[in-house]
Amino acid sequence: MNITYYLAGLLSGICVASFFIGKELYKFYIKNKIQKKQLDRMAKLNDKIKKSFYLESNEMSSYL
Repeated sequence: MNITYYLAGLLSGICVASFFIGKELYKFYIKNKIQKKQLDRMAKLNDKIKKSFYLESNEMSSYL
């Protein structure tokens, strides 16, 4: 009878631990995904700014 309780406790402990580990991994995944989107957005904006400065400098040099 004791082995049954032991196995039931072990199984429930593994399930609870797996739940909390999965919860933390999911939190990390979502946080990482949001940060990646923000970095991509910033990189795209940075490229636009560089391109506009490059075009402005070319226009200025053509007037000289």
